[in-house]
Amino acid sequence: MIKRLVPLLVAGYALWQLQSHRQQRQALAQRSKPRHKVADVNTWEGEGGALPVTGSQVGPDPVQR
Repeated sequence: MIKRLVPLLVAGYALWQLQSHRQQRQALAQRSKPRHKVADVNTWEGEGGALPVTGSQVGPDPVQR
């Protein structure tokens, strides 16, 4: 019975190590990817960036296209 159990445990340990190695490589690749820079938001008065009681906000809400 031990002759059957030992190879099974060794194979399980090898598969566990392989999976652990894959996860570490994947995490490293994920961390090394450059992140995209968030675009700056320009809010001009004509585009709806004014105060709530002035200028473009007096009328209907601006339409986004």
